[in-house]
Amino acid sequence: MFDRILFASLPALFSLTLFLSAGLLFIVEPMIAKLILPLFGGTPAVWNTCMMFFQVMLLAGYGYAHVSGTKVGLNRQIVLHLAILVAACLVIPITIPRQWGLFAGGSPVGAILLLLLGSVGLPFLVLSSTAPLLQQWFARTGHPSANDPYFLYSASNLGSMLALISYPTWIEPHFRLAGQSRSWAVGYLIVLALSLLCAGVTRKYMPGCIPRGKGPEEPPAASCVTGDTRLTYGERGRWVLLAFVPSSLMLGVTTFLSTDIAAIPLFWIIPLSLYLLSFIIVFARVPISVHKASMLLMPISLAALIFVNYSDIDIPKWIVFLFHLVNFFLYCMVCHGEIARTRPAKEHLTEFYLWLSVGGMLGGIFNSLIAPVTFNTVLEYPLILIIGAILLPAGGRERLYGLRNWKSLLLYFGVPLLLVPLTYLSTTNGYLRGVSLSWLTDLLHIAPKTFDLFITYGIPVLLCYGLVFLKRPFLFGIGIAALLLTVVVSKDFKRDIVHRERSFFGVLTVTRDYNGAFMNLSHGTTLHGKQWLNEYNRHEPVSYYHRKGPVGQVFSAFKGKKRKNRIAVTGLGTGSIAAYAGRGQEIDFYEIDPAVKKISTDPAYFTFLSDCRAEWEVILGDARLTMEKAPPHYYDIIILDAFSSDSIPVHLLTKEAVDLYFSKLTREGVLLIHITNRYVDLAPVLAKLAEENGFAARLCDDGEDYEIGKDGSTWVLLAKTESNLGKLSRKSDWTKIETQKGVPVWTDDFSNLLSVFKW
Repeated sequence: MFDRILFASLPALFSLTLFLSAGLLFIVEPMIAKLILPLFGGTPAVWNTCMMFFQVMLLAGYGYAHVSGTKVGLNRQIVLHLAILVAACLVIPITIPRQWGLFAGGSPVGAILLLLLGSVGLPFLVLSSTAPLLQQWFARTGHPSANDPYFLYSASNLGSMLALISYPTWIEPHFRLAGQSRSWAVGYLIVLALSLLCAGVTRKYMPGCIPRGKGPEEPPAASCVTGDTRLTYGERGRWVLLAFVPSSLMLGVTTFLSTDIAAIPLFWIIPLSLYLLSFIIVFARVPISVHKASMLLMPISLAALIFVNYSDIDIPKWIVFLFHLVNFFLYCMVCHGEIARTRPAKEHLTEFYLWLSVGGMLGGIFNSLIAPVTFNTVLEYPLILIIGAILLPAGGRERLYGLRNWKSLLLYFGVPLLLVPLTYLSTTNGYLRGVSLSWLTDLLHIAPKTFDLFITYGIPVLLCYGLVFLKRPFLFGIGIAALLLTVVVSKDFKRDIVHRERSFFGVLTVTRDYNGAFMNLSHGTTLHGKQWLNEYNRHEPVSYYHRKGPVGQVFSAFKGKKRKNRIAVTGLGTGSIAAYAGRGQEIDFYEIDPAVKKISTDPAYFTFLSDCRAEWEVILGDARLTMEKAPPHYYDIIILDAFSSDSIPVHLLTKEAVDLYFSKLTREGVLLIHITNRYVDLAPVLAKLAEENGFAARLCDDGEDYEIGKDGSTWVLLAKTESNLGKLSRKSDWTKIETQKGVPVWTDDFSNLLSVFKW
């Protein structure tokens, strides 16, 4: 009786083991990323590098599963796998010694990869191999479901997705990193025990292999080679390409989200969860109609995304993010659905997963290693959108033999020849605008500018989408390529780009204003400083650092005998704060990106540093790591202005970080923190830190005044006592900040972004 129940529950046992194994695999990804972010500046590129490492290790795990499954007997394979599982226990619980992350500027890709390999490499390798290995073991049992074990892949991906969702919503808010690591170690031991049980039942229920015609009856499950045809190179290459596109797009969307919002694992988890959800759906034996529906919706979502993202129509940012995520999910559904539809027989299971991991790894390598040194902007994202659009005919079975007749040739060459000039002329010069349709704008209650933009971008997008109805999906891909590349290029032509440079930490762009008043520096899509171009005003700080803004008020409050002579600034930008330093003062800029130093110290772009009369130095490296080397109680003021696009790295706002800053400040020193952000309210975090340490705290939320070159900004000033705040403690512009319920003190071991997100 027990034996019958155990046999019937084999799918549940294997599903549970795969579910927990995958959950551990994908909990460790944000956990290890959060552990190492403080060591490498909190940039989104750290996550992309981590993802590349995970994909390489996934390939190694699948490779090990394939080799051991085809070259080694079952008994030896089981012993080997269990031995590696036990060996990985030597490196758990997972910890990261701080000295592993020390680096002096430049690209830390090599250091990150070595750190990951030494800390989590072996456990990740053996857990990643669990999915194909256990599916192969299950396929060798006599269970009726053993002939098609791919449904277990859905259980695996379900565990992965739930683990990722639970990390920011439950694990991160309730467990410190040390506790997370210990709990993860316990979970690993449970998976080890379940794997041992799976190995036992596999040997117990594996039927004997009786060749056809040599015995009285056939075995209950096809555990012998069934004579299935060999895989072709075309099938393998197609799986690789179909896996490559969603993998690369996932990193592209991740960069877009985490650069514009915050370099925090929460936003890295969203695309990865959608990526896994698509695998869950397509391998769960859903009707083929789901795949067909995805193929019908993908061209619509792509056309809508191009319009929303590039048309400059005033659309709420969260809606733009939603369009990116929906389009990404449909790409995953189409590519992964095609992969699931063409999956081979179970005899090729491990090789099938191996080629999928090759495609995923190539996507990671392309985005993390190749694209940053090949492109000076984030061009890989639109390029992969184009490749995905060209792959759309995979389901339609379109063949290129249609190019042999002159009509098809004319169509395939004529579409880009029409779309490129039409898109370029309309978006650059507005040739499709100016039609007097005021009656229509009044009727629809649409602003004339919005209507012009709708016409300008809407007509090329609709023409491109119309190609779908010609029943030539490959032609749609060509049209998207012509449209998207032209829009990207025309966007640059609208700006006076003086210099553009891409480093590990992002894309830096130096531009002149349309009216020639300012030279601007942007990181991603966020302004990081600007300077007047005329000789009369060029010495004056502007933007977030204007003399009438919070920074100017602070330096005005501390002058004469109260002057702050030793200044530290984390984050160089254009060097605007150097305009406040004069003879007899010292100013140290702590900057993580060498490209920023090169731009800000070049008088051809910005002259704040070359004109500075004080002694100044740019110290390369992460601010926390490099500032530790400064003498105790050396600085009179520390200005925290380090941003990754629109967000300050979280590890610079923890209790340990603030303790470090005050250990470097004099008794009367002050800490000025720039917390301007469109999506996260960091004031309650600093209020809690001030309350915890007994500091005096003030907040100044300043408005914009474009006529004088002042941008809106929010700053917090901390000091040990009220008297150290000087006259700012009595100014109405500087208000006390109150703590907020549910926002605890952030530490290196604990932070909770959801508690301060601007919903």
